[in-house]
Amino acid sequence: MAAASQHIICLRCGLLNIPSSSTSSRVFCTLQRSNFIHGRFSLLRPLKKLRRSDFRRWIQTVDTKRTAVKLKDASWKDLKSIFALAYPHKGRIMLGMVFLGISSGIFLFLPRILGKLIDEFDDAKKSKTPEEDVSLKVARFFKDNPVFLIGLMFVGAACICARSYCMHTAGQLVINDLRTKVFKSVLRQDMNFFNENKVGEIVSRLSTDALIVGYSVSMNLSDGVRSLITCLGSGALMVYTSPALCKVVVFVIPIIVGTFAVFGKLQRRYTMQMQEAVAGANQVATERLTNVRTVRMLVAEDKELEAYKVKIEEIWNVARREGLAKGLMFGSFQFTGYVALSSVLFYGSHLISQGLLTYGDLSSFGLYAVLCAGSLSSMSGFFTEIMKGLGASSRLFELRNRIPAIPIKGGFKKDGIKHDVHFESVSFGFPGRPLIFNDVTFTIPAGKVTAVVGPSGSGKSTLANLILRLYDPTCGRIMVDGIDLKTLDPSHWRRQIGTVGQEPVLFSTTIWNNIVYGAKDPSSISSAQVEEAAIRSNSIDFIRSFPDGFQTMVGEQGSSLLSGGQKQRIAIARALVNDPCMLILDEATSALDATSEFLVRSALKQLLDSSQHTVLIIAHRLSTIKTADQIVVLDNGRVVEVGIFEELMKISDGHFKNLVEKQAVGWRFPPAIPEKKTEVPILHESEIVKEKVKESL
Repeated sequence: MAAASQHIICLRCGLLNIPSSSTSSRVFCTLQRSNFIHGRFSLLRPLKKLRRSDFRRWIQTVDTKRTAVKLKDASWKDLKSIFALAYPHKGRIMLGMVFLGISSGIFLFLPRILGKLIDEFDDAKKSKTPEEDVSLKVARFFKDNPVFLIGLMFVGAACICARSYCMHTAGQLVINDLRTKVFKSVLRQDMNFFNENKVGEIVSRLSTDALIVGYSVSMNLSDGVRSLITCLGSGALMVYTSPALCKVVVFVIPIIVGTFAVFGKLQRRYTMQMQEAVAGANQVATERLTNVRTVRMLVAEDKELEAYKVKIEEIWNVARREGLAKGLMFGSFQFTGYVALSSVLFYGSHLISQGLLTYGDLSSFGLYAVLCAGSLSSMSGFFTEIMKGLGASSRLFELRNRIPAIPIKGGFKKDGIKHDVHFESVSFGFPGRPLIFNDVTFTIPAGKVTAVVGPSGSGKSTLANLILRLYDPTCGRIMVDGIDLKTLDPSHWRRQIGTVGQEPVLFSTTIWNNIVYGAKDPSSISSAQVEEAAIRSNSIDFIRSFPDGFQTMVGEQGSSLLSGGQKQRIAIARALVNDPCMLILDEATSALDATSEFLVRSALKQLLDSSQHTVLIIAHRLSTIKTADQIVVLDNGRVVEVGIFEELMKISDGHFKNLVEKQAVGWRFPPAIPEKKTEVPILHESEIVKEKVKESL
């Protein structure tokens, strides 16, 4: 074991030089069967002798940043799970196996026939062969009818083609099923899962790992069975042809078995390391390319290239060790194979000189030896791919079988809010971090507008996440008309809430599809409903200005076509198209220019003036929350003030009054245009823009 000043890395684990969650500050060795803990100052200490104080001190060195994404040590138990993936497609696989059996039988029988054909041309040996020998009769038939021999070879080749098609398509079906199941499981995970796992790594599992697992149970399985049949068949026919020559190749078996055992473990270990390294590289590439505009604006191309090179270097280090292991394995097979074949030829020549073997039998034995050696080499490849499948399947099965802390469906389906949404002594904090809220209690009345204000970092947006039940409170509970939110069906509840965030996300599809995205059945949304939502969100004009109108395609996240204000207004339309019972407006204008801000605020003002919904406004900048029916002020994780605008402004040295004076949040509708005077007033740039917008309207 190698001990460093910052962390411990176990050389027995094999996870070397990969700075990921699976290696950093490891306390427990992945060789769990050893039942040992690696101490900071001793190589190994038995668990039963470990003092509690030492355990507490050492356990703090475990990296808990991404414990959910650690790869467990793949075991043979996973092999059963891997082959269970192929069970739904057993018919196609069995058909491929039938073709495999036919082709293998044909090409195993041919060397015996060819050997007898050689003896047929040797008059000295012809008389020594019994006439009742079946292979001799078949050989004579093919000698007289060579077209049938070619036809038999063609049938064997056709069966190989059919076998390849069946197994390839079965493998793709397995990959499709596995990707679908894993993606389904990932979509249903709670938000803490996505806080702890990086999207690029998950995508890498879905693409690369699923491909490896699918291949290992389809084409690789077919190749392995073919190699096994060929190995056993050719071995049996070698014994039948010449038991004396078989003694020469017996010594090869221990070498092959030992090579399988050693290099199989290495391959599984390197596969797990490679998948970790590739996932890390994919994460860097995904994150940087997704935010390429920020990278370009900050002139960080060279820096990001270097960061990516570091990840590629990690892949190279693993690939180098894996390549060395493969080279040693295949080199061992080649060496033993050629030694065995050379020995067979020399000893076979000696047997021929003594009249104990014919040239045809030696030729048949040599061909069978080549087939056996080739099948052993293929079996080593099969074994390698199975080890790869075991390594890649570990993480996939972990993702597929993970049970989310917050389910997607299940519970009481409540319609609407009749009385209120009540926070009852709610405390909340992300895992491993300090509490954001501590004993928060307040009420959101039904049909009223409630504004939540507070300094940055006070947890205003987290309140919206709790109402949507993206997270559950650490302590306390949230009541909807006296019913605990945890007992409600999460999907049914979220569908009744329209949300407009600070940075709305649009998908790479049409404007129409983006607006109806949140509907339970988008096909049931009529054109009138979509247009009404666009009108209420103040977006109908710019949508109609596009040549394709609602069918206009927007780029990734809407960034290539729409401005920030246009994206916000489409997000408002998306929130309104379902006619939700509650609206959550998470400061929809905090990052917009003056013109876009004016248009979005105008849409929100019309919405609030005419709405009978329960509305929650998350105000990061103080604004016209004068019209709110209730203002909740947060500070240091607690509710410090509740009231209407006038009441809170009367509190001397109050938190809300201080926020207003500091202009911490700015939610203002455009001021009235001053009357024109002979003297031109001095206006700020934002006021000039707002004046022009009002004049244009």
